Amino acid sequence: MNNTTASPAGLLSKEFIALNGIFFVAACTTAAFFQFQQHLQKLGIDPAWAGFIIGADSLAAFIIQPVLSPFLHRGNARKWMLIGTSGMIAALFLYGNAATIHALISVRILHGAAFITLVAALVAMIVDFIPPEKSGQGFSFLSLVRLLPYAMVPPLVSFLDGRSLDLPSVLTYAAFIMFIPLMLIFFLRTSFNAIGKDAHAPQRINLSELKEDLRSRDVIILLAVNLLLYTSYTIAFFFLKGFGALIGIGNPGFFFTIATATMIMIRLGGAAFFDKTNKSKVTSLSLAGLGLCNIGLGHTQGEISFFILSILFGICWGIVMPILTALMFDVSPSRFRGLNVNLSLVMLQAGFFFGPFLGGIVLAHSGYVLLFYCCALLSFLSAALTWEVSKP
Repeated sequence: MNNTTASPAGLLSKEFIALNGIFFVAACTTAAFFQFQQHLQKLGIDPAWAGFIIGADSLAAFIIQPVLSPFLHRGNARKWMLIGTSGMIAALFLYGNAATIHALISVRILHGAAFITLVAALVAMIVDFIPPEKSGQGFSFLSLVRLLPYAMVPPLVSFLDGRSLDLPSVLTYAAFIMFIPLMLIFFLRTSFNAIGKDAHAPQRINLSELKEDLRSRDVIILLAVNLLLYTSYTIAFFFLKGFGALIGIGNPGFFFTIATATMIMIRLGGAAFFDKTNKSKVTSLSLAGLGLCNIGLGHTQGEISFFILSILFGICWGIVMPILTALMFDVSPSRFRGLNVNLSLVMLQAGFFFGPFLGGIVLAHSGYVLLFYCCALLSFLSAALTWEVSKP
């Protein structure tokens, strides 16, 4: 079977830029849910249901992405991008009329299913526009596009809320904004369709090919590392505020503000460097650094050390997240690149479930120090596993 791809000579092709633009707009609309919990309170939703309603979109994504990914390829990705984008537009409009638990859960499931359909199809398409020798830059750029909306949109939503524009109204505007990626997909139909009509364009991956892919030692290692990384990350994300308040930090939320700003700077300044290094070794060292940061966090007592650690976490996260995805791209045959990057995102979704679940159990029985020691253990285990990946 011919495994050639249609990689462009350079990274910043019009298709690569357009696909990142689509991803950016979609990510902006999801970042608009910064105040969704407060919206549920205003609706009088039972607090016992709030967490499930908020997480229902991730649950849909966790179920749909591994099922859909093997069927996606560059020949049908554009169609599924249109389906996902249309579903997101419908869901964003429907939030304004969703005021009961059942209605909200239904809309959240639709929204999550549509968003992950768009993302999975976009990944299946974009891997053909990332030259293998620039995988680090490509995924650094993509991860930056994913990160920026969460630095930009929440303050904007807070500003609009202060101007008496409620969340359903914001989401209605977001639905109209989603017509931009819809038009972009149509605008680039010639380029996208040309790939789909390639005589060597692969079709969906069948069961025997999927088994072949999952027998790869490097792929299994990297999927496990993604799960461990994002389990550790979400424990920090969801439990850091309580820990900061416990040790007397005035505004623990600035930890992630500083860490995110650091991650953005690392990805802006270090993207070219990522392709000049041994990716498995750099990833492993960054994961080991996260382990040390978690140990330090468990013993920090003051604001200075707390916020210094936020910078160190930001450096390590800023390096490891894009390089880990680039490493999966590198170790995968071209036939399986889109699938394996999508499976990495499935592990991310799983980490966002297991992190809070396991973290809550550890915290309830042992406290914050052991909680962060557990994060350190996950990071050191990830570092050891990644060191064994055979390709740079």
